[in-house]
Amino acid sequence: MRSLRFILVAVVVMAFILGLCWLLPIMFESHYIRLQHKSPKYYSNLAAACDSILAKHPSGTNKVSWIPVTDPSLPKAVRDLHPLKLQVNPQRVWMLLDSDSRAGIGLEWQPKWDDTNVWKLDILGESLETVLYSVRRSTPGNTVLEATGTK
Repeated sequence: MRSLRFILVAVVVMAFILGLCWLLPIMFESHYIRLQHKSPKYYSNLAAACDSILAKHPSGTNKVSWIPVTDPSLPKAVRDLHPLKLQVNPQRVWMLLDSDSRAGIGLEWQPKWDDTNVWKLDILGESLETVLYSVRRSTPGNTVLEATGTK
């Protein structure tokens, strides 16, 4: 009877430990990994949310604005990411998502350096950059023409 109770307790403890080993990586997965597995529609909505931030916070030619991450006017798609910092430049939205690593994890929406008619949504972490979504635009006025692809 005593050995049966010991075996039962051992099985319950092992099941609990295995459950934690399975759930913890899912619960604490980084933004960098989590954001790479979304749909093109999600990326399109996130890019549109960044466009709305650019429209609401126009700045001069070189002015940088720091937007409070608690600002209730932020689009839901951005609020759901729980950014730690949010910066708006004339043609760029950048947000810090994690600061657990040395450089942090950043998400940005901006024109490509070598083709400013193509805007890209990318995630940056340590020395990695992954383009999640890109769109060709006719003007800097945020008029979307066609999606150029994802990832």
